[in-house]
Amino acid sequence: MKIKNVKGNRISLPQRLIGFAVVLAGVSILSFALSAISDVDPAEAIARQQISNASPELIERIREEYGLNRPVTERYFLWIAQILKGDLGISYMTRHPVSADIAALLPRTLALSGFALLLIIMISLPVGALCARYQNGVFDHIMRWVTVLGICMPVFWLGFLLLIQFAVKIPLFKVTAESGIKGYILPAISLAMPSICAAIRLFRSSILNEMSADYVVYLYARGKSKTCVLWTHAFKNALPPMITLFASYAGSLIAGSAIVESIFSIRGFGVFLIKAVIARDLPVISAAVLMIASIFVLLNLLADIINRLLCPKIAVKEDTNV
Repeated sequence: MKIKNVKGNRISLPQRLIGFAVVLAGVSILSFALSAISDVDPAEAIARQQISNASPELIERIREEYGLNRPVTERYFLWIAQILKGDLGISYMTRHPVSADIAALLPRTLALSGFALLLIIMISLPVGALCARYQNGVFDHIMRWVTVLGICMPVFWLGFLLLIQFAVKIPLFKVTAESGIKGYILPAISLAMPSICAAIRLFRSSILNEMSADYVVYLYARGKSKTCVLWTHAFKNALPPMITLFASYAGSLIAGSAIVESIFSIRGFGVFLIKAVIARDLPVISAAVLMIASIFVLLNLLADIINRLLCPKIAVKEDTNV
């Protein structure tokens, strides 16, 4: 399968699709193996949820019921066969199909992560460009300290500060989860802040690197102003590393949403996954890790395609190297 961009450069995808399959296979093996070799017995954890002082007979019966007495390799291949059929198994905690639990909770986490990613893109790109435009100026120095502080600021601490300030002292929001976009504003800010600050510094460096390129000297010789060169040419050429970074952020925001969901009382996929880890709910853990890895790989594949369409010289360089 090949995709053509507007200038006719062909984008070959078979190698990336093969890599996608290899990564997913490796993640599935690793996640299942780590869950299987844990020193906590899942059968005992399930029994403790029902009866605090479960008998060995009850634990053994649960182990047989869930097939936990089978060899690890056999359980792994049975699990893979179920996944290929669209069956992610039954949750030990809820006794519901894992796919049903994920389908019910994942949309909230995706909405939170999507809102946070939108904030990262909308803030980091213009601010990073302004820092590059006024390099070593007052604005650049101020943003340097702000971004360092934001990168070092723990997400949970910022979340509590926002709740105290804007839900308690100034009651613009509710302490508990709200419906609609309003309920995602404070959580998204908390989740996005460290990534915003890191992206500002990276985009600033990327633009400054473009501003030192040879074509910029040519544009200056043609009478183009620094502002015109930066916003018209350097800005676009500095985007490819940022698109790759945003794709990585999108996956990490989903994986790291549990803390923010706990603080703002959002019943989402992140909190559900934490509870599954505590309860040693192997079907949920394995399915969640596989799903998050799939999102990471797919987003990075999408970022690569966008970069090739946005900047055809990337495809040309790779084709030349091949």
